[in-house]
Amino acid sequence: MAEHGFLSIRGLTKRYAGFTAVDGLDLEVPKGDLVAFLGPSGCGKTTSLRMIAGLVPATSGRIVVGGQDLTTVETHRRDMGLVFQSYALFPHMSIAKNVAFGLEMRKVPKDEIARRVKEAIALVHLTGKEEQRPAQLSGGQQQRVALARALVIRPSILLLDEPLSNLDAKLRDEMRNEIRDIQQRLGITAIFVTHDQGEALTMCDKVVVMNQGRLEQIGTPVDLYERPATAFVASFVGRTNRLKAVARDGAADFAGQTVPAPGLSGPVEVMIRPHRVALATSGGEGVPGRIARAIFSGDILQYDVDVAGQIVSVELATRGGETVLEPGTPVSLSWRPQDVFVYGAAA
Repeated sequence: MAEHGFLSIRGLTKRYAGFTAVDGLDLEVPKGDLVAFLGPSGCGKTTSLRMIAGLVPATSGRIVVGGQDLTTVETHRRDMGLVFQSYALFPHMSIAKNVAFGLEMRKVPKDEIARRVKEAIALVHLTGKEEQRPAQLSGGQQQRVALARALVIRPSILLLDEPLSNLDAKLRDEMRNEIRDIQQRLGITAIFVTHDQGEALTMCDKVVVMNQGRLEQIGTPVDLYERPATAFVASFVGRTNRLKAVARDGAADFAGQTVPAPGLSGPVEVMIRPHRVALATSGGEGVPGRIARAIFSGDILQYDVDVAGQIVSVELATRGGETVLEPGTPVSLSWRPQDVFVYGAAA
């Protein structure tokens, strides 16, 4: 593998007795990029992050940062800032003391500590709260303290392990934007572990999708959403309909509609994103079906449509004053050929 990444991961593997948590991960991260490790619980993303940090020893493989092999280097010598899901703040220390801790451990002069702590606290918009204790802060403010503590040491790489999962939806959105803004302003290389596709797609330059310890696909958010390499990526990154069909002679048939399926034969999965399915109520051409249920969620009106015994979800943006179709209403569905993905069915 060519050495073009500031962070180069080659063949990174972690095995436990009878279980492989991470299986041969290869990754190149350019300097200044924010990369998400995305996947379901147990896919190996957090184990990968902890190996990069040195908190978990790798069974095999290499971790190279800026040309230096750090695979066997101790955690505190790796020059990495860590932000955890649990914040991991010292409850008996003030905010300023929490932020200063890493600098004090590095024997940085006191006047420089004071200056850098002040800068870091200002960076996360907590000026004026320096003498408060963590218990006096909200969850979002505590996460800002954890971020300031990681950044104040000026690490070569920032590692974030599901840092937003303990926050409510509004705070998550605010912190998501704040972390991205700070990361871009500082130009720091960062790895962000999440199981939330929204966080990965909106925050990151590249996304690493993992499943059962293995790499499924690496790409930009647009690459993964528009050109998913596997059925798992198509279903995990964004909402999608998963429909059963059969392929013959390079084409798959679903409810009388033929879609290209090059190189496939036998059972396949046809996938179409709900918001890219068009619905017509009278005289429409396309796949016939009947409304099974309607779900109103504010900005989206979702129809589940029974098509030849399979449910196809359709998402329509609400505009106000819509007439909601009743169950049993006949409709027809259509979609663009480029919005259909076909994959071999799992055994």
